[in-house]
Amino acid sequence: MVNRKRKRAPRVRVPNNEKAIISINADQYTGTLGLLSRTGGTIRLHKLIAPGTLAEIEVKTVSGKFLATIQLLRTITDGVQAFRFIEMGPIARGRLEDALKTLRAQGLGVKQSNALDDFVDFARRLVAFGSTR
Repeated sequence: MVNRKRKRAPRVRVPNNEKAIISINADQYTGTLGLLSRTGGTIRLHKLIAPGTLAEIEVKTVSGKFLATIQLLRTITDGVQAFRFIEMGPIARGRLEDALKTLRAQGLGVKQSNALDDFVDFARRLVAFGSTR
């Protein structure tokens, strides 16, 4: 059996406090997008929603509005909740891909770490921890 590390989809930071609408049955919640990728993202909501909840998300992009079915995941920090895309039509997928491409071109891509970056980050935290004693 080959042990393969899962590779995370490239993420981008969403600027300008872009809004998204989450619909769960008849309830709608407006939130602010934080990160976005081909597989999901994060949204800041005023009300936390139980992880595992299925919802519809509506996002306006430079390529037009798109709708998708999402599953809300765990809370990352205060008010910020992760989500993943469950279902999306081909037009919506194209609009998402165009938006991600545009945001990356603007330099808003989130740098993906590698083993060396992780080690250097760990070493810096270790040295900082040792210097506080």
